[in-house]
Amino acid sequence: MKKDTLIIRINSADMEEQLVEAAEMLAKGKTVAFPTETVYGLGGNALSESAVNAIYDAKGRPSDNPLIVHIASLDMLDELAEEIKPYAKNLMGAFWPGPITFVVKKKDQVPYKVTGGLETVGVRMPSHPVALKLIELSGVPVAAPSANLSGKPSPTDVKYVLQEMSGRVDCIVDGGDSEVGLESTVLDVTGDVPVILRPGKITREMIVECVGACEVDPALLNKNEYNLTPKAPGMKYKHYAPDAEVSVYSGDLMAVIKIFYNKIIEVIESGHSIGVMIFEEDALVLERLLRDNAIYNLTKDKVHLVREGSSKDLDILARNLFKDLRKLDELGADFILVHGVSENALGHAIMNRLEKASEGRVFKI
Repeated sequence: MKKDTLIIRINSADMEEQLVEAAEMLAKGKTVAFPTETVYGLGGNALSESAVNAIYDAKGRPSDNPLIVHIASLDMLDELAEEIKPYAKNLMGAFWPGPITFVVKKKDQVPYKVTGGLETVGVRMPSHPVALKLIELSGVPVAAPSANLSGKPSPTDVKYVLQEMSGRVDCIVDGGDSEVGLESTVLDVTGDVPVILRPGKITREMIVECVGACEVDPALLNKNEYNLTPKAPGMKYKHYAPDAEVSVYSGDLMAVIKIFYNKIIEVIESGHSIGVMIFEEDALVLERLLRDNAIYNLTKDKVHLVREGSSKDLDILARNLFKDLRKLDELGADFILVHGVSENALGHAIMNRLEKASEGRVFKI
C-alpha cells in the first residue's frame, strides 16, 4: 500500500526543531530516510521487528542481508553490544563519529531480523549533524541501510531518495548532499585482530596505524560471492548497479584510453549510447582521439564523458561514483565505461563498489 510520505527540508538554523516530527516517527516504529556523511540511509527503530520489516519491504531487500545500526552515543552502544574488545574501543575513539561500522557480538534484544540471523551486529555513529541529532531525538538505535531500491546505486543526493522512496516510506529528511559518497567501512572486531568486511573511507592503512594490525576478509578476494552467508551489507547479491551495463578497465593508461576509444566507436556505430567516467587528464587525450573520427563527430550526442577530477585525488571519484552512475542512466547511456584505479587505500573501496556495479566486468590491462 502506498504511503503518504512527509518531506522535511532542513536548514541549519532550526535543525533540531525541524527534526522533532521525524524523530517521533522513528520512535513510533515508522520509516525515515535521512542523510549521513556516507550516503542517505533508510531508518527504522532497530529494536522493533515491525520497523525492520518495513525497511526490508520498502527496499525490496533480501532478508539475510544484515542492516547497520546507527547510534548517537556510547550509551546506545551498550544497549546493543555484548562485548567490546579494548582495541575496538581504541578504534571507536579514533574514528567515531565517522564512516566506519564495527561488527560486535549482539545482545539478545537485538532482533535477528537486523543481523541477518547472525550473532553479531554492525554499529555505526555517523558524523553528519542531521543524522546524529535525529537519532538522539528519537531515543532509539536506528537500523539504516542505504535509502534506495535494493541493487541500485546508493543515493548521495536527496532527489534519488525522493524518486525511489516516495510513497514507500513515512518520511524523507532532506539534509543536502552526502560528502563521502561511499558506504562506511565495515570492520569485524569480534576476534583478536580487526578484519575488514567492506572497505570504505577509513582504510586498512589507517586502522593499522591506530592499532597495529588489520586483516581483510577472504570473501572480498572471492569474485564468486553469491553462495556466501553475508557478514556485512554488500558482501552478497548485486549491488550499486545502474540500468546501463558497466565495464571497468584499469592498468596501462594509453591502453585503457585506446580501449575506451574503440568501445565508443563500436557502440555508436551500433546506434547505442555510451557513458564514460574518466579522470580529467585522461579525458583530454581521449577527446583528441575522438575529434579525428568522422562517425564520432556525426553522433557525439551519443557519447557522454563525465570527468572525475584528477587521478591524484580519489576522494572526488568516491564522492561522485554513485551519483554519476545514476546521471549516466538519466542521460540514456546503454553502456558505461569506468577508468578503474589501483586497489590501495581508498582505491580498494572504489574498486569494491565497481566490482559489484559491473557484476564482475572488471578488466586489468
